[in-house]
Amino acid sequence: MPEEITARLSDTISQPELSKMWESERTTFTTGTGDGIETWLEAPEVVIKSRGDEVILSFLAGGRDREHRKLKAAFERAIHRYRPDVEIKWAA
Repeated sequence: MPEEITARLSDTISQPELSKMWESERTTFTTGTGDGIETWLEAPEVVIKSRGDEVILSFLAGGRDREHRKLKAAFERAIHRYRPDVEIKWAA
């Protein structure tokens, strides 16, 4: 069963735009820069659903990161690469 985490953005971003941002982050590999996902080569494929400023990330669970810190950090990098002014708040 897929897991879901929810974020609120300070601005509305369309679902296709969010998907493009995530795919760009998911496939980025820049060794030694701290950019992208070089320390997490198996970033999951994510289904993104958006309603206004609410975004739901749905993915198959795996690993020991129960709070999904790496996934959240990668999603934040993806958004901020294109829209550095957007704030992201994660639901508890």
